[in-house]
Amino acid sequence: MSVTVQDIERSLRIDLTDDGALIQTYIDTAVAYIQNAVDSTHTVEQLETYPQFNFAVSLLVQFWYSNRDTDMKETPYQVISMIQQLRGKINDN
Repeated sequence: MSVTVQDIERSLRIDLTDDGALIQTYIDTAVAYIQNAVDSTHTVEQLETYPQFNFAVSLLVQFWYSNRDTDMKETPYQVISMIQQLRGKINDN
């Protein structure tokens, strides 16, 4: 199950928006970011079997969307925590 624009809109309680394309760009970028941070040799489909992957994607997209007008210098701690958990799970397998 991958994160969708509608998932993000529901999470952020956005009723009407023309930002669907922007949110989709954030989703695509977050997926690539997290995949590369965890282990780029694993496919997205493999990573999506872990709930931490989609949760991290969702958190990162929500962060980027909510803070798009500010200077973002750091990845949220919760996303980093999910990445670390995924690394551990992959290394255990």
